[in-house]
Amino acid sequence: MNTSVNQSDESDTHYSAPIFRRVCVVLLVLVFASDILTPLGFAHGILYSVVIALANLTGERQWVFRLGVGSLLLCSLGVLLSELPAGFSLNVVIANRLLSLVAIGITMTLSLQWLSTLSSLDEARDHTLREQEQLRRLQTTLDMLSAQADTGYWCYDLNSQTFQWSEIISRIVGQPAGQPVPPDGGLEFFPEPGYSQIRRAFEQCLATGKPYSEQLPMTTRSGQKRLIKTAGRPLFNAQGEQIGLVGTLQDMTDLSRASEQVAENARALQQQLDALPIVVWSALPDGSINYFNQALSDFSGVPRETLSVPGEWLTLLHPDDQERGTQTWLRCIQRGEPYEIQLRIRRHDGQYRWHQIQATPVRDLSGTISKWYGSAVEIPQSAVTV
Repeated sequence: MNTSVNQSDESDTHYSAPIFRRVCVVLLVLVFASDILTPLGFAHGILYSVVIALANLTGERQWVFRLGVGSLLLCSLGVLLSELPAGFSLNVVIANRLLSLVAIGITMTLSLQWLSTLSSLDEARDHTLREQEQLRRLQTTLDMLSAQADTGYWCYDLNSQTFQWSEIISRIVGQPAGQPVPPDGGLEFFPEPGYSQIRRAFEQCLATGKPYSEQLPMTTRSGQKRLIKTAGRPLFNAQGEQIGLVGTLQDMTDLSRASEQVAENARALQQQLDALPIVVWSALPDGSINYFNQALSDFSGVPRETLSVPGEWLTLLHPDDQERGTQTWLRCIQRGEPYEIQLRIRRHDGQYRWHQIQATPVRDLSGTISKWYGSAVEIPQSAVTV
């Protein structure tokens, strides 16, 4: 609706601009005529300035500039065509006319600056309205996706240090819809050691911007035991400043389905993962890779069947990175810590490209690691910190 109003205002301005231009031209001619038909005086410079000021109604900086230049020329020409006032020396007349030119120049400059400011304000307003409309669309889309996936989302505002979450999370934790979000964002629902683990991941994400994903047991307000998967990542504004965190929370307890449905979901997920432009992979609790999507084969040019051979994927790493990558991976497996490293992977043309590689352990209700999920994203040379 706001967009339509803006378009209507813009159309009205475009429609009125020719009328204002014609009025300004007529006034300019009248001022020039009075300038050459009457004794020379400072008042004519003021009249030219009034015409330039009226030209602001067109909203066109180029037209105001042309009218201002024309006024300067006509005001100068008036010295030659008008009669010398009785009792005034030529020097006084010239000084008077110079003051008129200065007044015209100042008026033109202020008018151009004013129109430039208005243009900037209009652009900022339009940009804000577009962003608001985009946010509304994104909010609607997010609500639809959240409902379809039965996954709640939450947001932490760094400035006010407050949490907000969707109704799905209220339902999961057993809190009536509409009630305020707990000050700690619901961390109280996670018993130890999950409480310390999720709090540590949250604070680290807030301090360093490192995303996290955890699967932990939860106790709802009514005392029910639920298995929850929650994730969080930093939220930035247009200037690149971190303004908070956003994340998701999903109830994983009742996700067991009939084998046919599981198989169908697995096939659909396989297709979606293969369509991703980044490499995603998974590993067993002992660290052995048991899955990667088609993106790795497309990037390296090595057939998927070949890469499925245990340890074959290591041949894609740069020789100088193989030992570092392997040792770091083994250490993370032993300690149960998230894996994060920058390594070079061989492309199909033989070039090695830097990748940001991450993996996060997934735990069951007892806290034991059941699987690892990871990704590999190509990064520019400027982002390499090794």
